[in-house]
This record gives sequence, structure tokens and C-alpha cells, in this order.
Amino acid sequence: MKIKNNNSGISILEVVVAIMIITMGMVGVLSLVIQNVEAQYINKNVLMASGLAQEGLELVRNIRDLNWLTPGNDPIIGWKQNIVGDGTYTMDYGGLASIKMAVNSIDEAGARLYVDSKGLYTHTVTAVAANFYRLITVVDNIDYLDVKCAIRWKDGTQDHNYTAETYLYNWR
Repeated sequence: MKIKNNNSGISILEVVVAIMIITMGMVGVLSLVIQNVEAQYINKNVLMASGLAQEGLELVRNIRDLNWLTPGNDPIIGWKQNIVGDGTYTMDYGGLASIKMAVNSIDEAGARLYVDSKGLYTHTVTAVAANFYRLITVVDNIDYLDVKCAIRWKDGTQDHNYTAETYLYNWR
């Protein structure tokens, strides 16, 4: 009986091809992971901006509601009292005490938001600077107020904008 000598094995070419296939698969997976991390960062900022814009609208709505509860306010036009009509301004969770009417553009330093020691967003410069700017615009249309809150932030060199809008009526 003759023993057959089988010297076949893996050639260097087969090893190189296998390594290339594995490398291409890993590059695809890594690019997907990087893309997901970038999307998560952008989505986090959009979610923050939407919350800050909604807060701006609610601050103005709160002033209108407080006007209804204030005794002696004129029931016809008193609901607009302390709400700055036909203008732009900033306001934070301090409500009426925090209104700044000297801010005309969202790009101004006065529109910048800061995070205070409680983790709340404010326009007070003594807190830690945030990446967001907020400007509230109110247009008085006699029967209703058109309230817009614009948020701007920057990711690297790219500017992002988010705007929320509501109409406030004297439905009481």
C-alpha cells in the first residue's frame, strides 16, 4: 500500500484575501458606529433646543395667565400687560424679573444662555456658558399675540436653528 503525500495547505494569497474581507467588514461596522455617535450628538442638541424653545413660549404664556389672576386688570386688554408686544427680548425661568428688552438679535451676547448651579438655563452671565442662544419675539395682532422663540447653537463651524411658535388669545 502506497501512502499518498498531501502537502496542500493555505497559500499566502488565500490568507491575504481572508484578511481583506475581514478588514472591509470591520471598516463598515466602525463607520456605522461613528455615524451613530454623530447622529446621537446632533439629536441631543435638537432635543435640548426644542425644550428651550418650548420653555420660552411657556414663560410668555405664564405671564398672560398671571395677568388673568391679578385683581384689577382690565378684562379686555389687561391680559397683555407685562408682555412686551411687537419686540424681541430674552427671559428665563425668573419670569417678569428676568426680562431683558435690550436684545435685538439672537446673535447678540445678551441672547446667550448659561447653566446655573442648579442646572437651570438662564441669561445671567455669572453662570457657566451654554452652547445655546434664545430670543423671544412677540407680535401684537390686537386679538391675539404671535409668540415665537428662536434657539441657535453651533456644532463646530455649522450653525443650527430651531423655532417654536404659538398664538396666545384672550379666551377667558
